[in-house]
Amino acid sequence: MTQNLPQYADKLFFGLLLGKPDTTITEFIRKYAPIYFKPHDTSTKWTTYPPNFEEPKSYISVNSFVFTKHPCFNGIFKTGKLELTQKIYFEKDWLDGIESIKLYFEFDNQDDAKKSYKLLLDTLRTFKVLEKVTSRNGVDKAEFTDQHSEAYYGQLLILMSKDNLIGKRLVKPTKSGVDILLTPGYKILIQIGNDLY
Repeated sequence: MTQNLPQYADKLFFGLLLGKPDTTITEFIRKYAPIYFKPHDTSTKWTTYPPNFEEPKSYISVNSFVFTKHPCFNGIFKTGKLELTQKIYFEKDWLDGIESIKLYFEFDNQDDAKKSYKLLLDTLRTFKVLEKVTSRNGVDKAEFTDQHSEAYYGQLLILMSKDNLIGKRLVKPTKSGVDILLTPGYKILIQIGNDLY
């Protein structure tokens, strides 16, 4: 049983936050984010660079693990996506790094999205943490912070919104051509960090 918000966040993100990835994503991580498994050199010290310092050239790589079942979330969703954004340096002496980790759940309809959003919020409320829930311009936003945790993943931001790109399209023939009927889909985004203190 999950004890607190940071532990639940780790389970939502397939165990990546505490360094024990779920077996369902191990091969994905080995192939697309091998930096995750490299041991960190603990003998290194922080360095302050002068103001005119130029960071070596790098590129951003975004890789996604797509799934239809989640190990700890039982909401009704069409597909889910764990998205890793990495910064990769051309110079070998510089350490590549994971810039962000985001989690998406996609839904065919608003009803499933709302039920899953409520399920997430109800679960997070059991941890008795700081909470702020707002709704504006069709976007529902929830922020949860465990003020007793120093872990960076003790803060979650959850957004639910309409997404026309993942909706259903129906092409209906007419006498003058075709009509395209669009039913929007919905998406929930979960990311680490928020503006709630």
